[in-house]
Amino acid sequence: MIIRSVVLEHIRNHTTTELQCAPDVNVLSGLNGSGKTSVLEAVSFCAIAKSFVPVPDQAVIHHGEPSCTATVHANRDIDVPYTVSVMVRNGVRKKITNSHQTSCSPRDIIGEMPIVALSPDHKSITFGGPAERRSFLDGVMAQSSRRYAELLFEHRRLLKHRNALLQLVAAGQASSHDLDVWTEQFIAVSAEIVERRAVFVREFTPRIEAIYATISDEREKIDVLYEPDGISLTSDVECTAYVVGQRYADLAQTLRSREIARETTMFGPQKDEIQFRINGGLVRETASQGQHKSLLIALKIAECELLHERCNERPIVLLDDVFSELDSERSMRVLEAIIRMGMQCFVTTTNGAEVFDLITKNSIDRTTPIHVAMFGVDAGRVTREDATVHSTREAA
Repeated sequence: MIIRSVVLEHIRNHTTTELQCAPDVNVLSGLNGSGKTSVLEAVSFCAIAKSFVPVPDQAVIHHGEPSCTATVHANRDIDVPYTVSVMVRNGVRKKITNSHQTSCSPRDIIGEMPIVALSPDHKSITFGGPAERRSFLDGVMAQSSRRYAELLFEHRRLLKHRNALLQLVAAGQASSHDLDVWTEQFIAVSAEIVERRAVFVREFTPRIEAIYATISDEREKIDVLYEPDGISLTSDVECTAYVVGQRYADLAQTLRSREIARETTMFGPQKDEIQFRINGGLVRETASQGQHKSLLIALKIAECELLHERCNERPIVLLDDVFSELDSERSMRVLEAIIRMGMQCFVTTTNGAEVFDLITKNSIDRTTPIHVAMFGVDAGRVTREDATVHSTREAA
């Protein structure tokens, strides 16, 4: 997928902004708060129906305006045009249209234009708690599998209803039979999620290991372990939906009185853990700052590879202020990997010249020229400062 243009209307401090994009690297340079990240958020809304930054949808609406709209005009890798537009309004569901439908739900567009985002906030994937790692895993899986995206939406719906029903049962306003019906549906969806997560982690891990080995010069070994809540994984058989469903049914019976007392669901994939280990030690406890950064890069490059393969589209890569976090060597590794894979990239920075120099002063193995566009961003106004074609040396 290559984005031809991005249009922002009343998004944060932008009134009306349109960018004509370069097919390879688009550098947005400006002071903090100038509106650089808002452009990336517009792309994110058009790809996954929400910002890649963890904020409420309404937070992106320009102050005093009733709504905002993000629109992307792109070309698929088979050179077919694709357009998507997302309008966010206060107190109203998002209005989404694309090339196929005039009324879409978020699940209709997820995976159509895959994205991979990396920002300082994503440090929580390796530093933070289980919810951050689940969110990362679910994001990759939802974009690469329509079925998995549907399961996540259904799980969220069933969990909400089951928790509400537990409150009613606790208050004597609903029967145990009602709870059994919702529990059965919740278990069926949850068990399939666990099975799919287990398979995905097993297939995704070798990619991460290989990329991290290259980054670390094979000095360290990475392991990724999936730990479903309340389920001990000792063999592949134990993580089939059937076996997981049986285990969940037992847990539902064991935990029923406590769930009613606490008025909340106490088992399920919303409590799973994904552990990252380096040389056997937990990353969040033993890894250095450099190891955290290298692992995060490996995760994101692996995500790029997998989405390209499973979506049959090159993902759009969003790099939000990452060069303030990474040293020049790691920054170059990220850019080089993205450029060599032929993926379009959007970069925000306070120093556009530094990013431009990284691209032009390093030899990147690609047989075609690299097209770079430089944009200056100031108080929601964007100007195209420079566009260039950088001739690269031919790959060996």
